[in-house]
Amino acid sequence: MQKKLENKGVIIVTLATAFLLTFCQFLLITSYPAIMREFQINATEVQWLTTIYLLTTIVFIPLTGYLSNRFSTKALLIFSLLCMTAGLIAGAISQSFIQLIFARAIQAVGTGVILPVIQTILITVFPKERRGFALGLLGAVVNVAPASAPSLTGMIIDVFHWRILHWFMLPLVLLILMLAVVYMKDVLKKQEARLDIPSVLLSAGAFSFFIFSLSNISIAGFDIGLVIVPFLISAVLLYFFIRRQLTIAIPVLNVRLLQNRTFLLTVVLIFINMMLLLSAETILPMFAQNVMETSAFLSGFLLVPGTILLCIVSIVSGNLYDRFGGRILAIIGFSFTLLSLLLMISLHIDSSPFLIMVYFCFFMTGFGLTLMPLVSVSVDVLDEKEMAHNSAIVNTVRQLGMAFGVVVLTTVISVTTSAMDAPEQVGTYWGTTYAFIIMAVLALAGVLLSILIQEKRNSSGISFKKHKC
Repeated sequence: MQKKLENKGVIIVTLATAFLLTFCQFLLITSYPAIMREFQINATEVQWLTTIYLLTTIVFIPLTGYLSNRFSTKALLIFSLLCMTAGLIAGAISQSFIQLIFARAIQAVGTGVILPVIQTILITVFPKERRGFALGLLGAVVNVAPASAPSLTGMIIDVFHWRILHWFMLPLVLLILMLAVVYMKDVLKKQEARLDIPSVLLSAGAFSFFIFSLSNISIAGFDIGLVIVPFLISAVLLYFFIRRQLTIAIPVLNVRLLQNRTFLLTVVLIFINMMLLLSAETILPMFAQNVMETSAFLSGFLLVPGTILLCIVSIVSGNLYDRFGGRILAIIGFSFTLLSLLLMISLHIDSSPFLIMVYFCFFMTGFGLTLMPLVSVSVDVLDEKEMAHNSAIVNTVRQLGMAFGVVVLTTVISVTTSAMDAPEQVGTYWGTTYAFIIMAVLALAGVLLSILIQEKRNSSGISFKKHKC
């Protein structure tokens, strides 16, 4: 009984931390116009608040395999919450845009260090036959946070100054920090760990140049110096990073896991899913405001029912995974996503904005049925000792998927709008429609690839065939 109570405390603290850190990642999106006015910056410059957070997170995520073996779970979680506390205070009192960017980087360190470890913690605490439920709970938390942040913070910004968002989050972070000190314990088994500095530098360089290249597409197109060259440098550095991981005795990130075809397939599907998620959450409010001419409040409110539905479906899909496995759920989930995007393609300038609410509910149902079952498949196909590296790879792919999807699809909209000899409203409509078509093709690819997932069931639960290329 005492062990169950201790585990309950670990679970509550872990899930609360995951929600707060993920929520903070999208904390300032709705306040960008106000920040632009206060610091007299343009739309391109303000996007660095998102870029620096994403970049810092991605740089630290591959290190979590080493960190979780080197330090206790409790120490990592407390360190992450302390980083978030310091970052929120720094953001609230920042007097320049550079200081605000620095504050966001501090917050992102905490997120990058602990977010992949959270998945490993839950997998360890829950019995193997309940992993689907555990990851369903995690999905309900980390997927609802980015979906709810823009709408909830938008309501606050309508009444208060954008700095209040930091002070609003600070007591919640401090509360979880105190609970972590009392209830958190070390639950992960330690393995031999070694920090290879060249690998860290190659990883940081590769992801930095990749994000820099992506962030410049919307303002410079495919400019040689700002986009193409950084992308090529990123590819070269990534090649040498992977090559080094395959040759050193104790890799920082065990990329050999991708030799497992089922794991590789789930990673690709997770990448597609995250591309679609953040793209939809970014494009739909913009479509509502710029095409349907709704208020900022209504454009955010339209996403709320889908967000609530996602929370419910994520938990239900976890239970369904424990009974039926991930393949059928992925097929059904991507089918729902495909249906929703086909419906979004049918939207017109004079359509009711509440159709967005209905279609987004279909979209979030599909996403809820898909992502965490895919993560569960990626977990069950590997050995227990590989969990830390599994989480690092999956979470890196998730972050990259969100960044890639938003940049590419918003660029499609921007290019179409500027190229058309028509009012901005009409250009945005056609650009968004083209973006929806691309997203629908990706969802169809998700359906077809999900059919290829190979799994088998036995009396003790679900196990997966391990195929190597």
